[in-house]
Amino acid sequence: MQVTTEQTDPCTLVLDVNIDEQQVARAFESSYREFGRYANVPGFRPGKAPRAVVERFVDTERVRQHALEKIIRETYPKVIEEQGVEPYRDPQFDPTDLEDKKPFTYKATIPLEPQVIIGEYTGLTVEKPTFPVTDLMVDKQIDKLREDRARLERVSDRAVKLGDVLIAETQVVLEGDANPAPPRRQLVQMGSNIPGYDEALVGMQIGDEKTFELTYPDDYQEEERRGKIGKFYVKLSSISSRTLPELDDDFAKDVADVESVEALKQTIHNRLQANATRISSEIAEQRIIEKILDKSDIHFPHVLVREEVEERFRQLSNDLRQNNASYPQYLASLGVNQEEHQARIYAEAEAQIRSLLALREVARQESLQADDEAIDSEFARLAETGAIPAGSFEEFASDPRRRYQVANALIQQKLHDFLFSNNTLVEVVQQAEASDSE
Repeated sequence: MQVTTEQTDPCTLVLDVNIDEQQVARAFESSYREFGRYANVPGFRPGKAPRAVVERFVDTERVRQHALEKIIRETYPKVIEEQGVEPYRDPQFDPTDLEDKKPFTYKATIPLEPQVIIGEYTGLTVEKPTFPVTDLMVDKQIDKLREDRARLERVSDRAVKLGDVLIAETQVVLEGDANPAPPRRQLVQMGSNIPGYDEALVGMQIGDEKTFELTYPDDYQEEERRGKIGKFYVKLSSISSRTLPELDDDFAKDVADVESVEALKQTIHNRLQANATRISSEIAEQRIIEKILDKSDIHFPHVLVREEVEERFRQLSNDLRQNNASYPQYLASLGVNQEEHQARIYAEAEAQIRSLLALREVARQESLQADDEAIDSEFARLAETGAIPAGSFEEFASDPRRRYQVANALIQQKLHDFLFSNNTLVEVVQQAEASDSE
């Protein structure tokens, strides 16, 4: 057995393993013996038929695959031991064609442990945006709460107005559609339609019918409708007006369990402020990490990116299934195609891995760890706050997976505190418009 090595990058080692014909022949002989023990060969007890006879009663391709796996299983551990290699993940094998009594070669691409040469991570200066919470923002949140709790009341003495909720028989015929769906009865929310639709319905009376044409916007969520002309048919059945609840102490008690409108405004202000503070902190921390990455040299095997991408798509698949949505619908909502979305996921996964490896190295150098005592204390705190169900403390605290999650959260918090304490954050107040956007 001969081995040649090539390090294609700092975290990938490629081994070319050459197997002589004698070892190949032994692997085939062993495989035929094993298959012979289970083959039904007329005139012979199991395992007693000569190989020449067995060959006529077994699938040669399965024997070849068995011999291939046997060769790799027996030689690969010896190879990495002789070469002094410590794989970080399972290798990828790329074998040549295997034939009995002929030399054979396979390639093993081995991921190696990530290499991180961390740059400066203290003494850095970054801007930390701050987002002031305005009265207008609080009022908008209250308006939304009132809208969510609006009462619908049937009206019959007037025409359709903006903001109404309608029941109508509707149909849409897209240009070029030879088999349009038949008209159907549905709820029409005024204010939730393509441009021009609501305006076309304003002034209609119950029982009226109307036909009009509109062009779907270029950013419409359903890609197949973008930019196309639709012929719309509407027959109005009912009109309901939306009546907002009064903004009074009863409303405050109902939506937030507080005693007054002023207390409701303060509750909403506090919640918006907490969210703004969280966003501000996350942006500042990300800016510190970006500066650390700029000054660091980080290498890692591509398998880490592949694992992260696969996990993200698994999670996305679960989310779509729970929401009864399809992947094409999701892409349409983002306004991207499949290739663009996958490229984005790969880029995000790679960036996340770089960040995690850099932060892990900072934690290692600064001894920012979470011991059993700290983990137990955190479980106790979670139990006191009700985050752990009553009677489940021992189950949670002894679960290795949950202990790992708690330890990871503690280390992340220690890293956050360390980075904010050892770098300079220059607060920059953002305009109100920026706060609304965030």
